[in-house]
Amino acid sequence: MSEQTRNSSERDILSEVFGSHYPRGDVFFSGVLCGTSHHKGRDDQPEEQQGMLHVLQSGSVRILLNGKEHVKLDRPGVVLLGKPIPHEIETPESGSNLVCAYLQFPNPGPTPARLGLPGCLVLPFDEVPGLEPVTGQLFLEAFAHQPGKRTAVNLLVDLLLLMLLRHCHDRKLVQPGILAAMRDQRIARVVGELHLNPGKNWSVESQAEIAGMSRASFAALFRDLLGTSPGDFLQSIRLEQAFAMLREGKNLQSVADLVGYRSTTALARAIQQKHNISPRALRQDSSAGN
Repeated sequence: MSEQTRNSSERDILSEVFGSHYPRGDVFFSGVLCGTSHHKGRDDQPEEQQGMLHVLQSGSVRILLNGKEHVKLDRPGVVLLGKPIPHEIETPESGSNLVCAYLQFPNPGPTPARLGLPGCLVLPFDEVPGLEPVTGQLFLEAFAHQPGKRTAVNLLVDLLLLMLLRHCHDRKLVQPGILAAMRDQRIARVVGELHLNPGKNWSVESQAEIAGMSRASFAALFRDLLGTSPGDFLQSIRLEQAFAMLREGKNLQSVADLVGYRSTTALARAIQQKHNISPRALRQDSSAGN
């Protein structure tokens, strides 16, 4: 098989992992920022499903955590936060042109931690090739007043974030997680299969078979790249998808069957422990919201 044919036949694992639940941007500031401003995540969303993005067009920014300088960006670029860390932004008195956005990682879907995003990452544009068409259009939309401005800038932030995720993957700027696993096609295939078919009767042996590896080699490499065992990773996917389906109003038995739990009691207990809410209460909240 030629290299071109092989590449075209490779699965897009990251798209399979995201499905229709990819990270979304929500711009909350665009313009000239002068002096010091305080920022934190949204109070109406779980912390583990949030990040933040500051995109600098001109000027400079200092990011302070607990009153101390953590990072500095003195040329056009982005500051990507994999956590909604409370922080301050300092800009010169002359001001800096910025676009600031909340990042929402929906459930179901991988959190920043499961993707392997670091807590704070500074990326000047000249170190990330290919961003200019997206960032140029982002600044054009953000600083103009055209119909649909909010929709346009949020969609452009979505695309910018995806390109940053690719860059982090390519340059190995990530912690153990899904993006790190993408570096090995064998492990990546398994990650994709687990997200697409969490209800299958998986074992470490069956996962290793998909990877084309021995059980011991597969388990060791999986833990090295993802920072967790194959069993614990599968468990997290099952709970994530179960929570989302229960929140949509599906009954506990059907959800247990779909995500691979043989016991509704075990699933209910796991949901209660992770989210501090019972499946019954979760369904009632769903009904009340409809």
